[in-house]
Amino acid sequence: MKKTHRSLIALLLCLTLLLTGTMLTGCAKKTETQETPSTPAVQNSDTQPSGSEAPAEEEDVQTEPVVFVVRGINDIENKADNEAVYEKIRELSGVDFEVVVIPTDSWSEKINLMLVAGDNWDVLNVTEDAGNWNQYYQKNALQSWDEYLQYMPNVAARLNEASLRGCTLADGSVYALPRKEYFSKQFIPAIRQDWLDALNMECPTTMAELEAYFQGVIDENLNGNDNEIPMMTFMGMENSDFRPFYLGFFGDRYLTDDGTILPWYMHENCYLLLSELQKWYANGWLHSEYQTMSIQDGFDLISANRAGGWTGPYNAGVSPSVTIFENDPDSKVQYVSLDNFTDYPEGGSGAWGTNPVYQPELVLNANSKNAKWAAKLLNWMFESEENYMLCARGLEGSTWEYVDDTKEQFKLADDYANNYLGFYLFNEWYDDDVYADQYIDPNNWKSTQVKALQDKINTLDILESCDWFVPYDLSGTEAEFLTGDSNTIINEACAKVVTGEWGEEEWNQAVNTAWTSEGEIYSRVWTEQYHAFVG
Repeated sequence: MKKTHRSLIALLLCLTLLLTGTMLTGCAKKTETQETPSTPAVQNSDTQPSGSEAPAEEEDVQTEPVVFVVRGINDIENKADNEAVYEKIRELSGVDFEVVVIPTDSWSEKINLMLVAGDNWDVLNVTEDAGNWNQYYQKNALQSWDEYLQYMPNVAARLNEASLRGCTLADGSVYALPRKEYFSKQFIPAIRQDWLDALNMECPTTMAELEAYFQGVIDENLNGNDNEIPMMTFMGMENSDFRPFYLGFFGDRYLTDDGTILPWYMHENCYLLLSELQKWYANGWLHSEYQTMSIQDGFDLISANRAGGWTGPYNAGVSPSVTIFENDPDSKVQYVSLDNFTDYPEGGSGAWGTNPVYQPELVLNANSKNAKWAAKLLNWMFESEENYMLCARGLEGSTWEYVDDTKEQFKLADDYANNYLGFYLFNEWYDDDVYADQYIDPNNWKSTQVKALQDKINTLDILESCDWFVPYDLSGTEAEFLTGDSNTIINEACAKVVTGEWGEEEWNQAVNTAWTSEGEIYSRVWTEQYHAFVG
């Protein structure tokens, strides 16, 4: 980390001490609130809020609501308790705010229109853009949070080296507030523990043992219908999940010893990875329609008791497996995360891949006149456990409740998913070390399965992408107008190798075409920006 980053952190921590008299841990008590008039909780993205003139700098009176722009996922804007939670937050925090929800499928188009308007939003959640705030910074659409950190000591106190890594410019200016994932270790394959038991096998620790499990699933007809699929894949993750084993890295790029950022397909072990998957395909270990099936198709096959495991998100198959119990109450279906493998080739690794723990999330409009009030609201959300639980979990007694008077654990209501999904926790920072843990009902098969997978994964070696924190921006570079045809070439080549249509010679030709047409240009731009960012 640059010295400027360290200096910023020290400044933030000193500021926190000055403002509070003691280091904050997110549990201080707020002593007074300010009433504000009622406003709509959520705006349609086609109807933008109108604002009034900003108050004079010396005034401490809010004259217009803070506007947060968030992505719409899982129908979160339509949950039953949203309005009640919204009103309570406004009442207790004393900050007036509104929310504009942008559907995922129209995100880019509508955000670009809002950027052109410039003054109809205050805070934007950039998670939908994979945390890439630099694209907005390059358009002069952002201002830094530095001036407003004084109003949110609870947030400033957690801006350490790790959480700031992807949120700052080289000079240390904070241009995004980070989120902290609840569970970031996503991409560890899981297989059927009950089928392992039926085969009298332990959880595989080598690729050879995993393949023996695959063949056993087919040979022993473990579901009784002769239609078992040893490995189910989601979103093309059969390639990505096993990159660490063969290539030694996770993600779409890697850093060479000489400091060059290269596209993943340039690694010398790529064909070795794809030829392994070709063996899976030829032996019937990999679902024959993996290239064309939808995610729902995969869920349906799992719920039909056909899948012996999956690649993709670690918990992808747990929910559909509930159907197995509904059809057979005596079923012993159970899953286990794979161990770190020990027989990886030279250049590979025994670790599995993961999302980064931290990711840039909230950016501030360059034209915002409400930044102080946005900061105050974000600070209030982490000022006490009561505030945090309201924003993250909803209304106590409605969507959740404490297990007992110790308040060490909470449990969610059975219909929680229909009522509230953390819609108003604008800075999604999940910190179990500070707040109550979620109670896991031992009689709830789904919850206990997910917890068991997480507990196992927490013991494993994990790899992050080498450059997850770099806000690459192709604007104004020699790569700006590339079409991405190189990615299409490689994706098609991967499919042909796995299905056995192509061999190593054809793969190498495709790699050479992708590299000479676009790859080397991308590589130069990535490498330059990577080193400019890390110093």
